[in-house]
Amino acid sequence: MTTPLPRPKRKKKGEGGSSSTLRADREKAGLTGGSGDIHALPPEDGELLELDPETISPNPMNMRLELRDMDAMIADVRERGVHTPGIVMHTKVFLECYPQWASRVKHPERQFILGPGHRRHAAALATGRVMPAVLRDDLARDRRVEEELVSENNSRDGLSPIEQALAIDLLRQRVHEDEDRTLSFDEVVERAGYTGGTVSKYLALLKLPQEVQQAIHVGDLSMRAGYSLSLLKDAAGSKESEEAHALQLRGWRLMQDEKLSVEAAKNRLALEGQKQFHAGKSPAAPVPLPEPREESNAEAGEVQGAAGEPAKPVTTSGGSGEAPQGEKAAAPAAVAVLENTETSRPAAPEPTAVDPKALRKAAADLRDLACRLLLAEDRYAKGAESSARLVTVVLNPNEWKQAAAKAHGWLVELKKGPSSKKRPTEYFAAVAASEEPGLMLRAAFAIGLAADEVRAAQLDREWDARDVAHVQFLAASRASYQLSEWEQQQVERLSRVKQ
Repeated sequence: MTTPLPRPKRKKKGEGGSSSTLRADREKAGLTGGSGDIHALPPEDGELLELDPETISPNPMNMRLELRDMDAMIADVRERGVHTPGIVMHTKVFLECYPQWASRVKHPERQFILGPGHRRHAAALATGRVMPAVLRDDLARDRRVEEELVSENNSRDGLSPIEQALAIDLLRQRVHEDEDRTLSFDEVVERAGYTGGTVSKYLALLKLPQEVQQAIHVGDLSMRAGYSLSLLKDAAGSKESEEAHALQLRGWRLMQDEKLSVEAAKNRLALEGQKQFHAGKSPAAPVPLPEPREESNAEAGEVQGAAGEPAKPVTTSGGSGEAPQGEKAAAPAAVAVLENTETSRPAAPEPTAVDPKALRKAAADLRDLACRLLLAEDRYAKGAESSARLVTVVLNPNEWKQAAAKAHGWLVELKKGPSSKKRPTEYFAAVAASEEPGLMLRAAFAIGLAADEVRAAQLDREWDARDVAHVQFLAASRASYQLSEWEQQQVERLSRVKQ
């Protein structure tokens, strides 16, 4: 049923109305009525109607992946009816203006098609109540349906970041009303009602693997953490290749399985890539110089996880041998396919002895990277952890020179502090005079961390409890370091001695 509510008096021709244009549009769409009675005429734009919801088709441009929290809305509509009108267009007008969407209109035979109001429409269908709606054929004629849907979504609660991203992407594909071109990025930003950075982050979510997108949609992964994963690149610098998607999936699974933060998961990926390099394999992605993280200034909502216990070494899935230098390599990016043959497999070669110093050197290289990854973080350590390292350096002044040299190298590489100072003493003097508390604390912590690492990296001394505390701190920190097999042996040996 279509029951127009009382309508305002129409303007006569010549009084500023646009009846001739409107009549021409209706005739073109085949919508003119045959009765001379004013209430039998087709409704005009802006008119409030009471419609049978069975006469309205959902809009294929609606980017809601699901209609959530419908029970409460259905109960409310059953009791009070739909009290906020939706927006509808004549289906024929919509299809004429948006022919590219014709194949996706669910009920093209119905008289009307929705703009905003899909949850209200679903509740009206479920309860058999009428659907109040304002007719807005002008939205289709002016090709502003996308903007209306995005604007409506911005004012409603309950949309997931992926649904918001899909709505913005829909607007990005919109054809400009005055020219045969899609909207520019600046036009999308203006019409979406977000900042340029927010629009970029939303659109980046749509380039993630489907599994990660689904996690963001259902709320298992925050928008910020998802955006941070989207920054992972393959060796060629692409964020959308199969290799990049494999890294992004691996990062998400580390967050799930080991309850890591997104920063710790990305650090683990960098360490795994370096471990593959030490094992004589090509890393799945380059191990870049750690930079200050772009996502650290993103919106709040990061998935936080426990730091975790010291991790076990990563073993190769399905492998039978050990990588050179005794390190067990991370799982390869691709699984080798073995051909079936009737011949028996040759016997596995006897493992060759590995120089313990080579094992220690490989572990030291990985720890050095873990230290740099940790110092690149904005939240690199807690106050107690920083204090413990400062006390150690103060009580062992003979360690300061080597520790300062290593810390200076790390901080300059990370572009922290005065890059013009070439010598450690000049650098740290400039830091002390900078009156920047954050930089001063980071530099002091770096010296303490470097003192522990310089000591642990010495090949001619036996490890003690301080070395064990150092690697366990790296494992539990945002560096998410994994102890090598040799390091675990030292932890177990000292644990037995302590007992």
